[in-house]
Amino acid sequence: MFQIALGLAVAGLVTAATNVVNAFADRREDVVNQPSRVFWVEQIGPHGTIISIIALYALAFTASLFLGPLFMLVLAVGVFNSIFYSARPLRFKARPFLSLISFSGAAGLAFLSGVSILGSINLLNPVFLLITYFMLTYGTVKNLPDYFGDKKAGTRTTATIFRSISSAARFSGILLFTPYLLLALFIATGLLAPIYLADFGMALIFTMIFARMLKAKSSQEFEGTHTIGFFYAISFILFTLVLSSPTLASIIVVLCAYLWTFLVSRVSMDSRVENRDWEKPRRKNS
Repeated sequence: MFQIALGLAVAGLVTAATNVVNAFADRREDVVNQPSRVFWVEQIGPHGTIISIIALYALAFTASLFLGPLFMLVLAVGVFNSIFYSARPLRFKARPFLSLISFSGAAGLAFLSGVSILGSINLLNPVFLLITYFMLTYGTVKNLPDYFGDKKAGTRTTATIFRSISSAARFSGILLFTPYLLLALFIATGLLAPIYLADFGMALIFTMIFARMLKAKSSQEFEGTHTIGFFYAISFILFTLVLSSPTLASIIVVLCAYLWTFLVSRVSMDSRVENRDWEKPRRKNS
């Protein structure tokens, strides 16, 4: 239980640091897309922001000392990925395909950090491959609410490479379905046990989300869909992990993850807002 609690604490610290890095690195784009987020970064100031980032990562590494060298190695890769997802000169998010690979690390590296505590890592683990690929496909959905703002700011994302938001939504929905094909392949070849057929129950939620994506027209509607989609993504990943290890410890981890997600959504710690800042003047004038 101590290792579970410590691992969750490290995950929380890295997540917090990643959000600060992202807000700091995206100041130029957010002046157009989300001015309120720039306001808070300016209140802290560049020096204070950098100190905050260093402190959060330092606390994460300090806590990881109790989880072994392999965990620390995975954490180091995760920190590198979380920094340069947004920060220059690499800035993975500026390259649509690389942004998806980097974003998939949120699930894949978290899984590896968990199994690293046991003393070994298998990069060919089918559960690792499935949840990592699932997160990669979901990475296209999170860019849909910011489509119009990113277009205006000239930001290149997996959504803005399409000429219309309808085309971007169709592409995201089709791609988000493909993990079920990978799941079927793994079960058919015996790489995953038949118990993982239970994952197909999540397809009902996917169908509802895809229908909402096709009907959505505004950023606000896509944000609502994205919110549901986020909980769908969390549910798919966590349910898959429970199927791989149906123990009391895994259930506790799932409940803690849901509680953390719920708290984040309730206190609006996420940088996204239901009504995009850049849309407000247009609504007032309409």
